Amino acid sequence: MKKYLKFIGLLLVACLFPVLIDKLIFGNNIPSNVSNETWAGFLGSYIGGIATLIALFITINDNNEKIEEQRKIEKEEEIAQRKFLLRPYLDTQHKFFNQEAIALENDRVFDIGGNDVKKMRYAFSITDEQLIQSRQSISKYVYLKYSIRNIGAGSAVDVKIVINNFPTEIAIAKDETINLYLLIDMQESEESILDIRIDYWDTEHRAHYSQKDCLVIHIEGSHQSIEPREHTYPIEI
Repeated sequence: MKKYLKFIGLLLVACLFPVLIDKLIFGNNIPSNVSNETWAGFLGSYIGGIATLIALFITINDNNEKIEEQRKIEKEEEIAQRKFLLRPYLDTQHKFFNQEAIALENDRVFDIGGNDVKKMRYAFSITDEQLIQSRQSISKYVYLKYSIRNIGAGSAVDVKIVINNFPTEIAIAKDETINLYLLIDMQESEESILDIRIDYWDTEHRAHYSQKDCLVIHIEGSHQSIEPREHTYPIEI
């Protein structure tokens, strides 16, 4: 739009300038040491020089704008490429587990009553292992393993995992899998809802990602089942 306005302005000046010259130079009664023909030659050369300078200025300015725009595009492409090379991508899965499960250094163990997370621990206790084995056939006790695997190009840092409003923080390296072992006591209910939200950054804090799962555990007699109610893939926020 600005370029069009500049062009219109220059066109108006080009149209009005000869009229002004005729009125102010050739049509006045002021004595002069040179003739109108000499004035016309001088003004022609002078105006031609000014027009050349203006055209040169416009060309340089236009080229500078194009160069700056190209630099912005290249910078954006560089940032996008850098983010791609650093991007973590967390894939989630869930399944039931038994007494043979082993909590590794970066895993977590959650005690859950119905829909309420009571506490979080870093390993199974001897009592846990005994109870998991003895209660394996009791449907009201649910033992669920929620696995998070980083299949992206880079590590995930400042990972915040929130299960039913209970937060915990962790880091997940590239190609690493962590497991959240959920020990769920459903003595008081036939259904338990697990709302799991994961929030994390890449290692340079260039990009911030979020995803979530909602799992509903049903108890029907002696049968346990899991209904995946919602699952979102990682999105940048």
